[in-house]
Amino acid sequence: MLKKSFFIISIIALQACTDKESQQGNTQVVNEPFKTINDSSSVNDQPDHTENKTFESGHFYTHDDLKLMPFTWDISASDKRFNVQWTNGVQWFSLDRSKDVGCMFGVSTRPYIHLSGGDRHEGGLSLLGILQNDSTIHVLGSYVNDVYQGDLLRAYNFNGVDCLVVLNSDSTFKSVIVDSNLDLGNDEDISVQKNLAGRWGDSNFGNEIEFFNIGRRVIWNGEEKQFHFESGEYDELLNVFSIEGDSYYFKRTEEKLFLYKIDKEVDDWKHSGYQPEHFDTEYLIQESSKELSFEVFKRNVSAIFKK
Repeated sequence: MLKKSFFIISIIALQACTDKESQQGNTQVVNEPFKTINDSSSVNDQPDHTENKTFESGHFYTHDDLKLMPFTWDISASDKRFNVQWTNGVQWFSLDRSKDVGCMFGVSTRPYIHLSGGDRHEGGLSLLGILQNDSTIHVLGSYVNDVYQGDLLRAYNFNGVDCLVVLNSDSTFKSVIVDSNLDLGNDEDISVQKNLAGRWGDSNFGNEIEFFNIGRRVIWNGEEKQFHFESGEYDELLNVFSIEGDSYYFKRTEEKLFLYKIDKEVDDWKHSGYQPEHFDTEYLIQESSKELSFEVFKRNVSAIFKK
């Protein structure tokens, strides 16, 4: 798949280590971490909030800084639970196994731990933290969306799905990152879940289609087929899917799905702002999808950590 091929390229591109304005800001507090727990049985056990040593945004961490950290870590901790290809829906990253190699936030030798990757367009994504135990990373610097200095990444398995639960510095729930090898949290998965999944009917001509996210399957007037998404400029994911050589632009409203069959020789469909002047077919939702969506998964995990 495109995201997997790109993922390899993004790791190489990381060596450029360019700075990004999105992470510039005021000095942030590094707080006492989430209490060490083995799994979900102790998710309610949180330490009192305390203010400790501060590190300015952009600080380059070395082993000299370890003695200033306001928490302890298990020197024998394993990174096995973090050795997964992860996604938050728009970025892909994994554990950097390099030894004695620095990243843009600091050195990456233990107890420091480094995750690297990129998005559809470019690499250079980086996250540095301290591996506190087998299931917890204390974040020191991050270009992963919505993950910041002082946050905690908790390795967790919910209903068979490996994920990273992102917690604020006060240990309150923020978000979830999931295994990118599953048909659940990638950008294509999310597009199917929000726009296509379910059974649709065309009352004018009696046509019926049903889209499934898992396996990228569609039952088109009784015949099961495979579909895939198209990408445009800068590898941007488009609202275009293809089936057996035919490509369709789609638009979803609350109860309706609109399709337009693209003429690839005439339509400027790869342009990010492209929209057809009209739609060929209008479908009404007949039955919503019963497959698990990323949004529902996040709500279920959130409920566990908010108890």
